[in-house]
Amino acid sequence: MNSNQGLKKMREPDDDIREALDELPYGVYVIGSSDGQMPNAMIADWVMQISFNPRLLLVSFEKDSSSLSRIRKHRFFTANLLNQENNGMALAAQFVQPANTAKIKGRGDQTDSTPRNKLDGVEYRIGEHAVACPILEDALAFLECEAKEFIDAGDHVLAIGSVLYGEVQQFGEPLTSTYTGWTYSG
Repeated sequence: MNSNQGLKKMREPDDDIREALDELPYGVYVIGSSDGQMPNAMIADWVMQISFNPRLLLVSFEKDSSSLSRIRKHRFFTANLLNQENNGMALAAQFVQPANTAKIKGRGDQTDSTPRNKLDGVEYRIGEHAVACPILEDALAFLECEAKEFIDAGDHVLAIGSVLYGEVQQFGEPLTSTYTGWTYSG
C-alpha cells in the first residue's frame, strides 16, 4: 500500500467532501440590511443570480442571522460585490465577524455582549431603491433588492430578492474566496 492509500484509509469520507467543497470559488459580498432606520451589513459568499426575467438574486443566511431577521421584517437588502483592489480585503475583514460575538463558538467569557456596528468607519450611502440599506462606496458593484421569498434549506435560509437596481461603481477584479483563501463550506 502506498502512502496515499494509507492516508485515505485513515480519513473520513466527510473530510474528502469538505475539501472538495472548499475548492468551489465564491464571490465575497457585503449584504446590507436595515430595520427600517439603522443600516447594518454582513459578509456573505453564497450569492447568485437565479433568474433573467424577472431578475432574481439568491442569498443564503444562517438561520440565526440578525441580518436575515431584519430582511424578513423590512424586506429590502443590498448586495455589494467587493473588489480585490481598493481596500477589498480590509472591507471584507470589517464584516466577517458577527455583530454579536456571543454567536462565535469557543469564545466563552471573553465575549463582549454589546453588538458592534460593522459600518463604523466605512464609507457608504443609503440605497434609493432598497430603502435604508447601505451601498459601500468601495464596492466593485452593487445590487438593490426586495425580498420576495424565504426558503428553508438545511441549516440555512435562502432569501430570494427581486433586483430593483444595480450598478458597477469601479473596474477591477471581484474579490473571491480563492483570492482571500477563506472558506465557508463543507
